[in-house]
Amino acid sequence: MLLHSVLSAGTYLAAKRALGELSPFEVALVRFSLAGAFYAALLWRNRVPVPRRDLLALAALGIVAIPVNQGLFLYGLSLTTPGHGALLYALTPVFVFLLARWRLGEKATALKVTGVAVAFGGVVVVLVGRGAVGLEVAGPALLGDLLILLAVVAWAVFAVAGKVYAERHGVLTMTGIAITIGSAVYLPFGLALSDLSAFGRVSPAGWASLAYLVVLTSVVAYLLYYWALRRVEASRVAIWSNTQPVLTAALAWALHGEPVTGAFVAGGAMVIAGVVLTERG
Repeated sequence: MLLHSVLSAGTYLAAKRALGELSPFEVALVRFSLAGAFYAALLWRNRVPVPRRDLLALAALGIVAIPVNQGLFLYGLSLTTPGHGALLYALTPVFVFLLARWRLGEKATALKVTGVAVAFGGVVVVLVGRGAVGLEVAGPALLGDLLILLAVVAWAVFAVAGKVYAERHGVLTMTGIAITIGSAVYLPFGLALSDLSAFGRVSPAGWASLAYLVVLTSVVAYLLYYWALRRVEASRVAIWSNTQPVLTAALAWALHGEPVTGAFVAGGAMVIAGVVLTERG
């Protein structure tokens, strides 16, 4: 999960860079057309029989994961800041914890609840310390924040509901079917809402950002997430997402020379403590 968090930390930077040259619909078109094709090829090579009922359930999860989750995330991110997006995605463990308790019967221990709260508090400290979030949000930024919050709920549904099928059919089959079908459903909408001529104007840095989103985020990170989710409780996996803003700040320091502040150190320590508490809980 640490490797997954490192890869996912770069998603905010890569997505924001790509959205500087393409619309959210165009970014999603490239990302999921290529990722869906890759998963389809893997499924063809490793054909596993899946009952029709489970196939329909995985198709529904694919729609939640691609058109709903990523459509809302990318469009919301185009209206707000990466900092606000990171803060809202730090709520993922909260929604996963609630859904897992309801649907999977996970226990709500005191350590686990405390860990989720401490980790979220650490994210707030890191982002406020970097000036990435402010108290005043209005207009398009507010709409963007609301859309990302809905995307967070959609991802929590995908994570919790998908755990059962990952355990039943394996990580590759579960993730591959969901992403392939979700990508196929999005394809006609993406084509209709995209200006295909815009791809001819994308810079090398823009293509590099798209490649990151396709290979590292949509393929490697997704498989790592469900590999872990198949083996442990959903809330223990989800809490690791709160390390992503800390790692994003670390990437900003390494790549752009942003200063390391006391707030970053304190917030990072809170996030790590929250992860440890949740794991022990």
